[in-house]
Amino acid sequence: MSLEERKRSIRKLVFASSALSRALLAGDFRSSFKGRGMDFDGLREYGVEDDALRIDWNASSRLGRPYVKTYRDDRNLSVYIVIDESASMDYGEGGAKAERAALTASLVAYACSLNGVRVGALFFGGDGLEHREPASGGRAALALMERIAEGRRGEGRGSELGAALEAAASYLKRRSLVLVISDFDMEAYALPLAVLARRHDLAALLVRDKKGRLASMPPFCVRAIDAESGRSALVFGSSRSYREGVERAAKTQRLAWLAAVAAARVPYLELGPDTDIARALIAFFSKARRRA
Repeated sequence: MSLEERKRSIRKLVFASSALSRALLAGDFRSSFKGRGMDFDGLREYGVEDDALRIDWNASSRLGRPYVKTYRDDRNLSVYIVIDESASMDYGEGGAKAERAALTASLVAYACSLNGVRVGALFFGGDGLEHREPASGGRAALALMERIAEGRRGEGRGSELGAALEAAASYLKRRSLVLVISDFDMEAYALPLAVLARRHDLAALLVRDKKGRLASMPPFCVRAIDAESGRSALVFGSSRSYREGVERAAKTQRLAWLAAVAAARVPYLELGPDTDIARALIAFFSKARRRA
């Protein structure tokens, strides 16, 4: 997809930004994090829909009934998007994974601007890390969307998500909502993900290829180059063992991702080739979720 085509696709999603902005600010997604880094407001009696972790046991013992702490809404919310621009994101059926990542990040950025929410980003997978400080306003959001539409800068191959997450932790000086948009086609990110999740409200968005796509491809024999490492090898696509190995590796990779987000207690969303991105994001941020 050319730069102009990508920009046109991004502009089409702007119409869904109003609904997403309401979900980001008014939905139950943020309420699941209240009590950490927000100003204490008062107490109210515990309800069946409340998170038991928010019970104030001292007040409950004095009053004889369970009470929960309430907090004033943080109007200075910042959203920080960690965007994977590595070579593996250029691959995928139904539009490359990079296109879906760009559409997702742009929709979130524009939705934030509608309510004056500051939004920034960290791009990785190109030539080094590129940090964009969170800023509010339509101009800042449009400038960020322009950068997202441009895609990878430089000839970077490998995707060092672990290093990117560590960098995000150092850049962010106050608690933020952090969205990690990646295919998670890498290793050594589980610990940095968990560390970042302890300090910030984190969500993991997996951009994946179509399931079972390899099995439907015709036999082939080519010399292929690994998008991440740059190593080349002769690939025998007609080999059953090769196809089964690739499918097995994909399943192992997804299981590792699920284990990482579960260990970090991070909410997640999968974005496949057939996913309606706008609807999926609105549903994701509107849905109540609780951390164990």
